[in-house]
Amino acid sequence: MQPLRLGLANKALLVLFSVLLIAQIGMISFNRDNLSELFQVHRQQQHQSNAVRLEAYYRELSERLQSLTAAQQVMFEGTNRSAKQAMADYWNSLLTHSNLPVSGMLTLDHSAGQALQYGDFEQSEGAGRWMHAVTYQPEQVNWLVDCQSYCSMLYVAKLERPNAAPLKVFYRVDLAKMLRYQPAIDAAYYLIVSEDDAGKPRLLYSNVPNEDQSFLVELLQRYQLSEIVDGSPVVDTPIGPSEVNSLAITSTSYEQPLYYLLLNDVSSELAQFDQADRNNLLFGAMLLACSLLIVAVILHPPLTRIRRTIISLPLLGRSSHSLFRSNLQRHGKRWMSDESGQLDSALIRLSYQLETLEQQLKSRAEELDWVANFDSLTALPNRRKFERELTQRLQDECSGSLLLIDLDNFKLVNDISGHSAGDELLRRVAVTLKRMLPDDVLMARISGDEFAVFLEDTDENSARTVAQRIISLFDQVHVPGHNIIHSAAACVGIVASPEHGVSYEELMGKADISVNQAKENGKNCVVSFQVRHESKALAQRHYWLDLAQHCIERDALELHFQPIMNNLSNRVEHYEVLLRVRDEDGALHSPYQLILAAEKSGRVEHIDLWVVQRALQQMQDNLQMGCHDKLAINLSARSFCSERVISRIAREFDSRNIPGEMIIFEITETAALPNLQQAEEHIRRLKELGCAIALDDFGVGYSSFHSLKQLPLDYIKIDGSFVREAGLHHANKVFIQALVNIASQLGHKTVAEFVESSELNQQLIELGVDYSQGYYIGKPARAETFWQYERAAEVLSS
Repeated sequence: MQPLRLGLANKALLVLFSVLLIAQIGMISFNRDNLSELFQVHRQQQHQSNAVRLEAYYRELSERLQSLTAAQQVMFEGTNRSAKQAMADYWNSLLTHSNLPVSGMLTLDHSAGQALQYGDFEQSEGAGRWMHAVTYQPEQVNWLVDCQSYCSMLYVAKLERPNAAPLKVFYRVDLAKMLRYQPAIDAAYYLIVSEDDAGKPRLLYSNVPNEDQSFLVELLQRYQLSEIVDGSPVVDTPIGPSEVNSLAITSTSYEQPLYYLLLNDVSSELAQFDQADRNNLLFGAMLLACSLLIVAVILHPPLTRIRRTIISLPLLGRSSHSLFRSNLQRHGKRWMSDESGQLDSALIRLSYQLETLEQQLKSRAEELDWVANFDSLTALPNRRKFERELTQRLQDECSGSLLLIDLDNFKLVNDISGHSAGDELLRRVAVTLKRMLPDDVLMARISGDEFAVFLEDTDENSARTVAQRIISLFDQVHVPGHNIIHSAAACVGIVASPEHGVSYEELMGKADISVNQAKENGKNCVVSFQVRHESKALAQRHYWLDLAQHCIERDALELHFQPIMNNLSNRVEHYEVLLRVRDEDGALHSPYQLILAAEKSGRVEHIDLWVVQRALQQMQDNLQMGCHDKLAINLSARSFCSERVISRIAREFDSRNIPGEMIIFEITETAALPNLQQAEEHIRRLKELGCAIALDDFGVGYSSFHSLKQLPLDYIKIDGSFVREAGLHHANKVFIQALVNIASQLGHKTVAEFVESSELNQQLIELGVDYSQGYYIGKPARAETFWQYERAAEVLSS
């Protein structure tokens, strides 16, 4: 189910509509409550006014009758008139002058035991009981409603007489006449006595125009008269919707109150309520509509700009920055700024920044693409680009010849004159190739001193002619070095496609075989690929790989030892352990090819562990003979980085009980630099055994001094390329002197390799080199050459 989507304007209008609607409802309710409270106060005031006037009327009537009665006391003072005569005169005066609706009077004289009646004074049995009861109560004004032939009010008053008992005077007041004289009240009403002789409410009088009294009956069935108080609910009455209130006119001594059941017509008030609701609703609707319209008018411009901005944002993703800025700026200036304008300004600034960043990234990407595909030194394509483009051409079935060019003796240029001379030679060789070959020819520098050229649609014979031309032009390339002029020479191997292969790997492999054959032929020559070359190369490769796998089982390995002399004491203190490989004819060879094959086949760790075990065994034998010369054992980069090899070496020391200080482990920078943290950890573990650590071939790397600072070394072995020419090149001597000083400051000893003359050794001693190693000190030889002879000399001397 898709969620409901509302725009910002719709959301704002919806929220505003909800708020205003709630406010309108609250306002209508508040106004209605205020109006209702106002009407209620008005009705309460009206009800209170009616109550005050009616209660005052009944009270005044009672008080007036009491006053008139009390005034008759003078008729008995100083006269001998009888009570009968006096009361008769009082009755006649009452009828003539009082204007009271009195229809009868009854005088009770308990002392004489007589009752005098004037006018109509018919009473009910209940009234008689009341009159009897009132006669013996304390003196007070009382009244009673009595309905016999007609309803009337019975009042009692006391008449004091001099020298005689007071008289009780009862007045009968016609209720109908009495109501005509009562104050006007602002309501229709029912006059009801609370209980008649049968114990039920009785209607005495009503000014309600409808004679149907069913409403009154139903009302009295639901409520007691005393329960119908102020604030009763609005009900339907014969005069319309009315609020019913009861007003009790009570006697002070006899519990038979007289009730006015007031009907307050509220139809006009309800109409006013309805009109107020309609007005509030209409006003609220108009206010709501106007508010929404105003908000919509105010929000429309910024929301339109925001909508235009949202629509234009994808232009940034498509790098259409100018069009994006044009879309945001085309609505012109605004007389009032808001957040939408600030958003547009910020996005315009962002667009400029993104445009600048994209240009920088594009430029950087072009640079990175160039670096990834071209050689920075010669500006020729690199191996990656050459491989990709040659593979594409071979897939397109292009034929041609591949020339692999390998510079002869290039390492000597770096060793003799430094890398700057070597770099200059490479640049001039590249310039020569560019000048000689057409621009569309695919060429590259594929490694340090190797170049490759692919001649499309060129057969092998034509390619050989081009190769010979390249060699002849290289003879004209000269670079000045240290007291020498270096010339370029090269071996060129040629393979043809599709005759010799249709893939990059196949052609490069066979071209490499041709270059190796050219080197065997004396260098500076051209060799085209022959199948017999491939067979010979594959045979050699297979031989060394097979020997690397089985050299230990075939007992093809042998240890030789080369002495290292302490220049300060002028005596040999330790020997470097060197590995030699015996071929099928029993001749010994350098382990270089074997180590390369072992690294490819993953057997180099086994060979290093074999060397460590045999060297430790030789040390164990030497210690038993009393010889304490130290041994320096080389570890390959792979073995030094192997946790398994380091742990195995530690176990060998424990099992043979050989002091660790008798062994020096030699490592190369290539073993330590890839992971200095791991190198420091493995050196620490070896030094915990008591062993010393020597850094071999120092000076040929680019981070040598960084290694000196980071690694806890004991010996620094200066590479032979610096030592051999120390007497010829001042720069080498300066380098050796600087290295000796730095090593001394760091607490390291220095060892010079390839010391081949006494003069060179003396120069090294003068430079402060601590140890010397080379043919002048001693050539590598088997163990018995050194230690068994010494042992025999000791035996003879004893």
